[in-house]
Amino acid sequence: MTGTVVPLQPRGDRASALTRIDVAAIERLAEGRAATLSAARLDAILAHLNGHRADLVAVIAELRTRPSSGDARVDALNATLSVEASKGLAQIDLFIGQAEICAGAARSGDLPT
Repeated sequence: MTGTVVPLQPRGDRASALTRIDVAAIERLAEGRAATLSAARLDAILAHLNGHRADLVAVIAELRTRPSSGDARVDALNATLSVEASKGLAQIDLFIGQAEICAGAARSGDLPT
């Protein structure tokens, strides 16, 4: 196996997730909001995850406040969607916790750059 990194290709006009994270990280580094590229990347990942978390919290809140539709199938689907969204939120929270641990290590210089 070689030490070559193959970047993901953008889909259409959108940049890949890795590219978006790297662009945000480089901006943080250039603005002096991070000491290393690793720390900047982790901060960018945390910002990205927190944005998705906020979106999912809003979706869950909206699902829980929906009145009954009068259609048992639709109500069952809404209930299932709410449960699955809550599971997704729990996963995002786990990712955020791990990223915060890594970000703390990067800020203190305990991660390789």
